[in-house]
Amino acid sequence: MPTRREVLGQTIAAGVGFALSARRAVAQDRYDQAALLDFYPLGDITLLHFSDLRGMVLPHHLRPAAVRYGPDRVPNLTGEAMRIRYGIGGRTPMDAAMTAEGFDALGAVYGPMGGLAQMATVIGAIRSARPGTIVLDGGGSGTALAGHLLKPEAETFDRAVPQPSPGALAANAADQPDHATFTPGGAQVAVIGLADPHRPDTGFSLAALQQTIAARRAAGAQVVVLLSQMGFEADRALASGLEGVDVIFSGRSGHALPEPEVVGGTHIVASGAQGRFVTRVDIAVKNGQMADLRQGLIPIFSRLIRPDAAALQVVGAGDDTPVGTAADMLHHRDSFSGTWKALIGDAMLAETGADVALVPPLRAAETILPGQPILSRHLAQVSGDRHVAKRGLTGAAIAVLLEAAAHAAFAEDPFARQDTRMMRAAGLSFAIAPGAAEGTRISDLTLRATGRRLDPVEEVTVALLQGRDGAPLAQVLARYITRRGQVTATPAPVTVQG
Repeated sequence: MPTRREVLGQTIAAGVGFALSARRAVAQDRYDQAALLDFYPLGDITLLHFSDLRGMVLPHHLRPAAVRYGPDRVPNLTGEAMRIRYGIGGRTPMDAAMTAEGFDALGAVYGPMGGLAQMATVIGAIRSARPGTIVLDGGGSGTALAGHLLKPEAETFDRAVPQPSPGALAANAADQPDHATFTPGGAQVAVIGLADPHRPDTGFSLAALQQTIAARRAAGAQVVVLLSQMGFEADRALASGLEGVDVIFSGRSGHALPEPEVVGGTHIVASGAQGRFVTRVDIAVKNGQMADLRQGLIPIFSRLIRPDAAALQVVGAGDDTPVGTAADMLHHRDSFSGTWKALIGDAMLAETGADVALVPPLRAAETILPGQPILSRHLAQVSGDRHVAKRGLTGAAIAVLLEAAAHAAFAEDPFARQDTRMMRAAGLSFAIAPGAAEGTRISDLTLRATGRRLDPVEEVTVALLQGRDGAPLAQVLARYITRRGQVTATPAPVTVQG
């Protein structure tokens, strides 16, 4: 027999689906700023959420994943499955924002997304219409500009970034406040922050978090929100394992969902990454608890949204110095492929003379459409402060590194996962069984130059990325691209088993 909490969640989910189906029809027929902001208000509580800006302050392209490994469910749906699940029409603006198929053409038609100045316009417009709106930055900003430009002056705002930094909310980090309380319309809303548990100064305990939630309820909270940097699958596990949570705003994985995913009565809301979306959630409270919820995922199409003038002046234009041209699309969101990582690996091999290059997943990168210039700022985005070093490693040592990366991406325990994408290798092909036990996922390491298997005791030279020592990755990429003018990148083959 379903619990009262599950019945409430199912009832609210039905209402959400009805509200959003009507809004989708409008959004697909109209393509302007008013359509993007169109929303039928509900109740007295409005929450705005964005997460994982990752330093992307200017409008840009970001091709969604074409392939995600994992169970055939949200958030792993792509392409046609995504369109069917959310009723997205083909070749519409939301199709361009949510799917990878035909992105080279659709991206050119509908233009770039994101930009702090455009986000500031959207947030400002909603706050003007709904005084008392709570704006939540889910962390992973990677820029000092986010708080400055998007922080409104209203007393009801708290930046609430769930990362271990001054003023942040993090129930699982030492010396950080675990929650903030708001009272829009007289209803008490408790926002509890959750930092990335893989940072050195954080941890995680489900029992301790349940105690924090219970304490907020006992203190009078009518709505309890988790502002998470745990990753979507971990947030799904939280929704299943915790009592008393109404909404989880999911961060770190970079997924964007047009509708909340309801798990056991808890609504999981995901707003994507790199400033491409802002999510609006309205909540109605009745009899001391959440009675209804309505969500709108607002795509930040930068051509349609008038940039906030003050924010635009602060953001500036970025370093637009051209380095070369992309012959093929450069992207990075797929589980196993990614032409940005292939290009980085090719550059590392060419510039170091190594036999193999290992490239971890990228936290942030603009998608470069075919024929578009590659700019200095693009290289800075993918490089960060990483340097290229060359080491001698045995086949067994390389396998250990790949196994560690596979566990970080595909661990059975969702709280152990650190990414949803796998490390890439240049000069080396291999097979991976994501569903296998830890330490047994990687096999068939083969050197591409010779086509022979790499013996566990054989030592080869490997180009690696690290924080210090070696040549800055941005310089390595600039030299490689400048010499060629126009670059293409083909990922080394990976055989996925199971």
